[in-house]
Amino acid sequence: MIKVFLVEDEPIIRKGIRDNIDWAANGFQFVGEGGDGEYAYPLILEMEPDILVTDVKMPFMDGLELSRLVKKALPDIKIVILSGYNEFDYAKEAIKMGISDYILKPVTSAALVEALKRVADTIREEREREKLLERYFASYKKYTEFLDQTDYRGVDRRLIEEFLKLGSVDECETFVEEYFAAVGENNYKSLLLRQYMVVDIFYCVQEFVRNLGIEEELPESFRDIKRIPQAITEVEKTKHYLVGLFGCALEVRDRVSSDRYGQVIREAKSFIKENFSRGDFSLNLVAAHIGVSPSYFSSIFRQETGQTFVEYLTRVRIDSACEMLKCTNLRTAEIGERAGYNDPHYFSSAFKKVMGMSPKEYKTSVRQG
Repeated sequence: MIKVFLVEDEPIIRKGIRDNIDWAANGFQFVGEGGDGEYAYPLILEMEPDILVTDVKMPFMDGLELSRLVKKALPDIKIVILSGYNEFDYAKEAIKMGISDYILKPVTSAALVEALKRVADTIREEREREKLLERYFASYKKYTEFLDQTDYRGVDRRLIEEFLKLGSVDECETFVEEYFAAVGENNYKSLLLRQYMVVDIFYCVQEFVRNLGIEEELPESFRDIKRIPQAITEVEKTKHYLVGLFGCALEVRDRVSSDRYGQVIREAKSFIKENFSRGDFSLNLVAAHIGVSPSYFSSIFRQETGQTFVEYLTRVRIDSACEMLKCTNLRTAEIGERAGYNDPHYFSSAFKKVMGMSPKEYKTSVRQG
């Protein structure tokens, strides 16, 4: 059972969540509750739940402060934040802290259960991975003794990562054959070494697709680490498994790249258009809104638009400022603020860099011309 602890300062909501969910039927154990963070904190440390569900705005200690303390004491705990529509600043803070999910109120029991199940799946995957690693490292001493007798020193991760980024599906078989040749026949014939090599490559691929935000696109057969023992029983089976693993990863990379880049960029541009005037607007907020990692978003945004995120955002803001300078009598500082610049000097500097003149000079030129 996955243990769940609830912190919510409104008794009616807390009681509704506690009593309206069939916890056991959904694979959970409800282990406790609290009306504020200060009261709940020692109970959480005592119960050590797997998931903490907490409201954001509470007396004495709010949900974010509670989450910081709990994460420090229990690093593996997963946290689901409940928040109102008007608490966007809390959402930004939660994203930075690595919260597992952020749910807007009012929340239904069904929606909460669905979110908890997603988090529970992550927990189970991590536990399965830990079990495998425990078994794996249990044989580590034996493995290092073996390495002392060979010239093999482990998987070249850099080579794997480069192939995943730049290789093609047609090259997978050749890549695997050449990789085995480099490892050496005397080495790869060892079952222990093949196990080490395949597990390491498996995690390279999983990290690659996870960083691209496409891990769910990979077939289950290549996301299930429990299939590896069967794949390493014979050398040819190992090669066949790795060719399939690389092939699927590259197919997904190519398919998702062509299918999703356009939609991601359209969603990003729409979000920028609606929110560029916020002084605290950032790449991280856009990435969180469209559901991809900041590094992945930054990479595809530049690839698809030919501009960095900052360059594009600056152009949108300056274009907006130009319209206001043409059509309104607002002061320059106010125009800068409405365009997303809290500092008038920074606004003037950014404007001049883009337009080749100051806001005041631009205003004079368009009104005279």
